[in-house]
Amino acid sequence: MTFDILDETTLARLGNIDVWVSVYWDEPYNTEGSFSLEVRPTPENLALLREGRWVVRTDAAVKIPMRICHRSNENEDANLVVTGYPATWIYTKRVSASAVKNEAAEAAMLALAKAAAPWPKLEVAEPKGFDTTFEQQTSGATLFDYFKTVGSACDLGFRVILIGKNSAKKLVFEVWRPTADPNNRFSTKWGSLQEASWAFGDGSYANVALVLGAGEGKDRAMVWVGDTEAEGAERREMIVDARDIQPEDGETVKSDSYLKKLADRGASKLLEQLRTGSIEMTLDADGLEPGDVCFCSLPDLGYKATVRVADIIIQSQTDGTTRTARLGTPVWHKI
Repeated sequence: MTFDILDETTLARLGNIDVWVSVYWDEPYNTEGSFSLEVRPTPENLALLREGRWVVRTDAAVKIPMRICHRSNENEDANLVVTGYPATWIYTKRVSASAVKNEAAEAAMLALAKAAAPWPKLEVAEPKGFDTTFEQQTSGATLFDYFKTVGSACDLGFRVILIGKNSAKKLVFEVWRPTADPNNRFSTKWGSLQEASWAFGDGSYANVALVLGAGEGKDRAMVWVGDTEAEGAERREMIVDARDIQPEDGETVKSDSYLKKLADRGASKLLEQLRTGSIEMTLDADGLEPGDVCFCSLPDLGYKATVRVADIIIQSQTDGTTRTARLGTPVWHKI
């Protein structure tokens, strides 16, 4: 594993790092990611590894540039340590006030990227045709926060990749979602999934909400939301006080548009009262990439889950290199 160092604006190759003390390289699916590179403080390294420059793994099939954001020698050996983030960091420095609601997620993300102030050698990819709709609402944030919010809600990844050679090199922002590979199966039964720890609970679970809006007594606006047909022990009710949502623009407490606002508040609150459940495990990360779908099975607990790889983390020191898959939040189902 070696690293090319590229100029901040032209992407011209300035040099190469092929000897290091330690490396931490975290490539994400739809979150921040980060990297650190520790090298000996030679005059060549000090001149080469400067803030703003891009670090690129030469062995990567898809090249994800990492921007150097900080460097120091504040360690026991006084080595040079540079740290930073994937090139999506650019969008932490671009903001928007646009509202995104009930829109095709991919189209909304690409439109925000295209509307941003230009960055040297950065382009926006053509849409791939993902039809997932972002049904919530978000506005007034950095573009990175928009992408993270919309991507997480719609199971879409986003990244900035490096393509081209020599003077034709450029950065490209794209929205992506890898197709599930049925061969990515992991189970404690086969030994490919290990060290599972788990916890489950439903004490705070609710699936039906009575949302109370404007008005008093029998004239107060109210609406039931959630699994309203649930009965018996399967029905778990909660109250949502939404008096802060008041009718506007000619609405009354009985207007459909107003009741829809109350229903949206209730649905949001129900999302905070889900059954709790977590299973952490270690799986064989060889061959996996960010965004890949994993099919996991814990037959001894009676659970199975489908989950995407949230990050691939490479760590290298003098005693060897490890490659770890950090999983997203799985949705576990009983077998």
